[in-house]
Amino acid sequence: MGCVDHEASKEAGDEWLHKVILDHASEVLGLDFAEDEVKKLVARGYKIAYGNAEEIDLHQKFDVVVAGELIEHLSNPGKFLENMKKHLNENGEIVLTTPNPFYPKRMVEILFHGYALVHPQHVMWYCPSTLTEILSRAGFSNIEIIPINNSERWSWVVNRLTLLRPWFSTNLLVRARN
Repeated sequence: MGCVDHEASKEAGDEWLHKVILDHASEVLGLDFAEDEVKKLVARGYKIAYGNAEEIDLHQKFDVVVAGELIEHLSNPGKFLENMKKHLNENGEIVLTTPNPFYPKRMVEILFHGYALVHPQHVMWYCPSTLTEILSRAGFSNIEIIPINNSERWSWVVNRLTLLRPWFSTNLLVRARN
């Protein structure tokens, strides 16, 4: 879900999540809302559908749904999760990531700028408690929240703080069962 990652040119990079998944899965279908970018990637041979993840019916079920850095962009994340649950096989799994609002850099931003520097398309913040609650409400079980760090610049601070308290990680990775 959200496989384009804002622009089709990300495909050239080694860290484009859709490509990483393709390297490890037998079959992959991507989905994104950026119609022009989807068309570019489809023209390059990728299997990607255009549509809104909150509403789309892909007419198939999956073992795993991956939504990397997507949920914080959605107007109706509960509707998204309920829709993805419908697209999962029995015992299927959703895996998602999202920025952590308690990442220490956010506090530094607030201290020096008076506000947190937020991506202009983000509409919500999620912490482990709110992620657990929204996934439970959508009917998921076996919810696991894993703190992850993806900042090399701040890693010396974040890695130490995360050992003390996992809530200080840069991002949160969530796994939950259908």
